[in-house]
Amino acid sequence: MSNNIETARNLHPDPRCLKQRQMWKTSVQANAEKWRYELAAGETVGGVSCWSPLTTTSLCGHVLFARIRSGQPTVFDNLKIEYGATIAKQGEWIAARIPDNVTGSIMIRTTHGPFVLEQVGVYTPDDWEKLYAAYQKCDVTYPWVAGPRDATMAGERGPWEL
Repeated sequence: MSNNIETARNLHPDPRCLKQRQMWKTSVQANAEKWRYELAAGETVGGVSCWSPLTTTSLCGHVLFARIRSGQPTVFDNLKIEYGATIAKQGEWIAARIPDNVTGSIMIRTTHGPFVLEQVGVYTPDDWEKLYAAYQKCDVTYPWVAGPRDATMAGERGPWEL
């Protein structure tokens, strides 16, 4: 395995979260170029499919990354990726490995307060290891890479934005 971070690929077509995501019992508001998600009025549970439009089947076996923004500490305290095994978590971001056999909706719950989805990533386990190693060495602020700002295809290669 190469440790070259420049070969790491984010397989999500909208890693900067400029498009609204699929939701369940959740309301949404525009927030500059991002989206703010909040539990819908009168509901007790809800969530955001942060990695849509990718399907559960296409996410299985990958490492998912999300970075959110919220003014409520309970959002970060309870941050988790449904059906994922958390492999790293620090403040406003989380990464989880999705098992190969998941059939449910992979989401982040809106139950603990509103949040703005800032960035997402979908990585092979090998690519995640490269990004996380770079993060641990303080080479990058977050273990996330988007690809070129004008990328038109998921996984399109550099010039990389780290």
